[in-house]
Amino acid sequence: MSQSEQTAGVKKPAGKITPSIAFDATTPMACLMSATAPAVLGVLMSAEKIGALPPLLTICLILIPTLMNASVNILNDYFDYVSGNDTSENIAYESDAPLAYHQVEDPRPALLIGIGLFLICAVMGIYVIAVSGILPAIIGLAGAVVALTYSGIKGATSYLPIGEPLAGFTMGGLIPLGIYAALVGEIDWMILYKTIPMMLIVTEFMFLNNTCDMKRDRAVGRKTLPILVGQEKAQKLANIVSIFWILQLLQVILTWYAYGTVIILIMLFRVRKNYLLTFKQERTQETKIPATLALLPVSGTVALGFPLSVAAHLLICCLMG
Repeated sequence: MSQSEQTAGVKKPAGKITPSIAFDATTPMACLMSATAPAVLGVLMSAEKIGALPPLLTICLILIPTLMNASVNILNDYFDYVSGNDTSENIAYESDAPLAYHQVEDPRPALLIGIGLFLICAVMGIYVIAVSGILPAIIGLAGAVVALTYSGIKGATSYLPIGEPLAGFTMGGLIPLGIYAALVGEIDWMILYKTIPMMLIVTEFMFLNNTCDMKRDRAVGRKTLPILVGQEKAQKLANIVSIFWILQLLQVILTWYAYGTVIILIMLFRVRKNYLLTFKQERTQETKIPATLALLPVSGTVALGFPLSVAAHLLICCLMG
């Protein structure tokens, strides 16, 4: 048995897509960190401005980016599988590419699920426009264009060096900005500055995946950022991003949400070893699992700790009158 088979496992072809495989293909944990968390952050920043929020509109605004991200993930898994970019031999672990891992014989339901999730988002988006006007629709449309052009055949942004930063900007920055516009009724460009840590951690996680996947991405003609700069420079760039986002995160919280400082400091302290490990861990196809396990709790700290710190600050301010 080859090393790749030992890592990925050898599975009997699944035939049909089961609910479990479809759910895994949406990568729910990634959705929570890179879509739901920025959405909650946008909701909190809106509450900071106007106080009470309309419940139904708020729920829709959290669900739209979450389901949109799930749609992108399952579509990306589908297109990578049918194009031959993902196979059961070249993936690191099951959640890396569920369709390929289970050798699904008919992947078309994944395409239909991805399109279905997108249509659900579109329906909720119509409701948001009806309630909040055209302003958030413009921002949402920009995000939808990025989402739809990320996955697919050659020429999609996932094949280009702009894929990682564009996705980070969209999920980490445009999501909170669009939600703020929908709930508050205006655009505050300072939101983009405050959410830079969220943008960067999303970018870094995607950068990690693409650095580990350079071999198979190069084989199908992708020109991702790691492929453009090379393995060694990709690691150096990731280290720079890691230093920048943690400094930016602390600066934003200390400046605007000081009462929540203790929360983010405690959470960062808990993942200090993982954070330091991300600077040392080699990022290749063979080391993708340990590299991911090193970064995952760190990215989770930003995704969860940032909104929690903001929420704690707002709660204390409310109690203080």
